[in-house]
Amino acid sequence: MSDPKGVITKPEKNESVRIAWFWPWLGGTFMFGLFSVMFNVVWSMVVAPQVQLLLRHEGVTDTTVFVILLLYAWIIGLIFAAYGALSARMSSMGKLSLMLTGLLSLLCGLWLWIVGIQGSGGQPAEVGGAWELFSLYHAWAEPVLEVLGPYTQHGEVWFLLAALLPIAGMVVGVGVNRYPALTDKNGKVDHRWQWIVAAISAALVIVLTITLMLPQRPYIAERDFPVVDGATAAIPFAQDMLHELTGMSKARAAHELRFNTTHQAYVNLIEKKADLILVAGPSDEELRLAKSRGIQMKLTPIGWDAFIFLVHQDNPVKGLSSEQVRRIYEGSIRNWSEVGGKHQPIVAYQREENSGSQTYMQKKVMKGHDMAEPPRELRIGIMGEMINAVADFNKDHNALGYSFYYFANVMHNRQEVKFLSIDGVKPDKEHIRSKQYPFTAQLFVVTREGEKPSPSMQRLLEWLQSEEGTRAIEKGGFVPVNS
Repeated sequence: MSDPKGVITKPEKNESVRIAWFWPWLGGTFMFGLFSVMFNVVWSMVVAPQVQLLLRHEGVTDTTVFVILLLYAWIIGLIFAAYGALSARMSSMGKLSLMLTGLLSLLCGLWLWIVGIQGSGGQPAEVGGAWELFSLYHAWAEPVLEVLGPYTQHGEVWFLLAALLPIAGMVVGVGVNRYPALTDKNGKVDHRWQWIVAAISAALVIVLTITLMLPQRPYIAERDFPVVDGATAAIPFAQDMLHELTGMSKARAAHELRFNTTHQAYVNLIEKKADLILVAGPSDEELRLAKSRGIQMKLTPIGWDAFIFLVHQDNPVKGLSSEQVRRIYEGSIRNWSEVGGKHQPIVAYQREENSGSQTYMQKKVMKGHDMAEPPRELRIGIMGEMINAVADFNKDHNALGYSFYYFANVMHNRQEVKFLSIDGVKPDKEHIRSKQYPFTAQLFVVTREGEKPSPSMQRLLEWLQSEEGTRAIEKGGFVPVNS
């Protein structure tokens, strides 16, 4: 018969080994989390604001922006690598265990990334609480993520990389310290990796200095650029226009350019607070305001867009006729079952009076038919809120809204929303270009008639009619008039 003491002793030994590994790892995890939080708090207060100012500074080109971002990420990686190397020297844990002290932070970053791509159509900056938590651990990345917006539509990828960089730096630091050098045939320690770090750092600083010193010859000097205003949907094109003509970086153009709504842009033009506006056609009220001030407006069409109708992805209705749209918004069709959908009431959102989309709706879609007065909660002030309202409405998914194609497809894309075909034609660039889609909308450059343009204004107007301007219009999401 075996000794019962031997049976009991073995699991106690295994338990002690497990505990001996766990508690140092837990302490290391706590220390890494504490270091990350404290670093981000201090960094966000002292360094990050200065980096943001530098990235938006006059004279900083796109090339300089990318070099600054590379240098910035390199410095962050070195800081966390130094933490990893110092931890490796002070800790008795094994290499793998020490590297895994960043596991909790890694999982947190991955969770935030998943939340980011699931919420708000993959726009992580709009997910609220998750973004605030992300900022607590990765405030260093705020200047990077903010600046990269104008350069890429894949913000969720950079969101993930920002979460991974500090952990990657720490892991490299642990690995380098535990295997710090090569030994040559004479037994001397060769810290080759130190020279590599120094060389890369010096190269980035040199390239940054060169890009800052390169001369610039803008088509229009930044200080002479006309005051431009317009509709929300025209912002991407206007940013590209500012970037192309002044040579400022896209990051600076995105920060400097501020557009009001269509109605306020018309008011600013009429009151001579703006030199040029990029908008859809004026409403009757705006025409009356211009006439009362003795202002005659010159509308020059430069691009085409589509006026679209949207529903939730789970709504079985795939399309409507023009007549059905009019009857829904005048109040004679009230249930989705009347147009091939479920037996659910139609919740038809509208925009505020004098907005570009509401003006188009009244003039081009309704064609003299009066729109039913919606309850206050169904009248939307901002175009993006219309898309959010349709995407987020209750579980019945019975909301209907409208917007412009480029804005809803690119600028404020929501995966939960789909665009309806109208009269059997899908809204896309091909059907906009061919004019097959029934509700195409023009983008106008609007100026005051009879005023002699300044030299910079004249150059801008000439550029809009050039091949470069046409390419910028198309890049900005519109189908050029002369295409």
